[in-house]
Amino acid sequence: MGLGWEPAYRGKDIDLDASVIAYGPQRNHIDSCYFGKLQIVNGAIRHHGDNLTGEGGGDDEVITVDLGRLPMDVTGLVFTVNSFSGQKFTEVAKAYCRLLDATTGEELVRFDLTGAEAQTGVIMAKLIRQFSGEWEMTAMGDFVKSRTVRGMVKPAAQAL
Repeated sequence: MGLGWEPAYRGKDIDLDASVIAYGPQRNHIDSCYFGKLQIVNGAIRHHGDNLTGEGGGDDEVITVDLGRLPMDVTGLVFTVNSFSGQKFTEVAKAYCRLLDATTGEELVRFDLTGAEAQTGVIMAKLIRQFSGEWEMTAMGDFVKSRTVRGMVKPAAQAL
């Protein structure tokens, strides 16, 4: 997962946060990977560090998920973005989030968050483990009012 945006030129800094929330078979919250918890489920999901301003080119925050290393009790993953600093996505320049296949480099889904809804949280996509063991991805783009991943756990579970 990649998340990018441009820094604020005036006013307070813009801090967007990428997160992945892991769920079990009953939509039970297992754990959340975000800037405050950089690794979950034995390192199968890793956040590569918090960017507080959007400074720098390319993806400002990155989370990698090794689907093959996830324990069997993890049956759902939800990818989210929050505006920790409180700006609505409509107020952030060149904000985007995307999912990539790390093996091929192919961009699977991309959302332009600038010009999207005037909210502080978005459920970007979900991955659900099928009975066959394969993972099925669904792009979402559901906006919610939440500045933190904690506020995303319940709406993300409902989205599964």
